Amino acid sequence: MQEAAHPALMTFREDFIDTCGFRIKYLELGQGAPVVILSSIMWEISMLRDALARMYRVVVLELPGFGSSPVNNDSSSTKDLANIVAQATEIIVPEKYTLIGTSFGANVALWQTLQAPEQVEALVLISPTALHPRGDLATDNPMEMAKQLLAHPENSPGISNIDPDIIAREHELVRRLGGGTHDAEMEARLSQIQCPALVMFGSQDQLVATEAASIYRREIPNSNVSIVYDAGHLIGAERPEALVNAVVDYVERRETFIVSRESRIINP
Repeated sequence: MQEAAHPALMTFREDFIDTCGFRIKYLELGQGAPVVILSSIMWEISMLRDALARMYRVVVLELPGFGSSPVNNDSSSTKDLANIVAQATEIIVPEKYTLIGTSFGANVALWQTLQAPEQVEALVLISPTALHPRGDLATDNPMEMAKQLLAHPENSPGISNIDPDIIAREHELVRRLGGGTHDAEMEARLSQIQCPALVMFGSQDQLVATEAASIYRREIPNSNVSIVYDAGHLIGAERPEALVNAVVDYVERRETFIVSRESRIINP
C-alpha cells in the first residue's frame, strides 16, 4: 500500500478541459494509479474521494449539465454523454484507470466502459439506475427529494441545502437522457464488460427495483455485488464509512476483494 498523505495537506485542484464543444470542470488530487469519479451529487462522495486521494491520483469530473456547469442541450442520450466524458477523461488521464460512478453517473460510467474498454481497468458502480428503475424523482423540492433518496432523511440534512434551480435543471437533463427508464440496450451488452466490477446498492434504495442487483451479478462476468444495510439511494450520505471501506478495499484488491460473483450485505 502507498503511503497516505496527511489530511491537512489535501486540497483538490480545480481545472477545466475543453472537448466536444463542452467546457468540463474537474477536481484532481493525489498521486499513484489513477481513479476517475463521475458523480451527479458531489457532496455525497466527498469522504470517498478524500480517502482514495490518500493513495491514488483521483480525478472527479463534473458531468456536462450538472452542478455549476452550463445547461446541456446537446447530449442526446446517456451513451452520447458517456462518449464525451470518455474523450475528456482520455485527455486528462491517458493511461488506464479505475472508473467509479454514482447514481446517474454510474449509468454514464457503464456506457463509458462499453465505449472505451481499453481505458477502464476496473469499474465501481454505486446505486446505478440503468436497469429497472422504479421511476424518476417525482419532485424538484429538496426536502421531498430527500425522502426518496435517503432511508433516514432526518439524519442527512445536507441535501436540503442544494440549490433548487440546479436540482430542477439536472432532473430535466436526466429525464431527457432516459435516466428514469430501463436501458434495454445496456442490459443486453453487460456481458461485454470484461474488467473487474463492483456494484453497490443500499438495502432501502427506493429508486431501483431489487432484481437489478442480480442482473448485474449474472451478466457482468467478473463482478461482485454488495448491499449496504440501512441505506437508501445515496449510500455516501447515510453510510459513508461503509461505502469508503468497501470501495477502497475493492480498488486495492479487485478480484481478491471477495469470492467473484458473490453478493454480501455490509452491516453496521
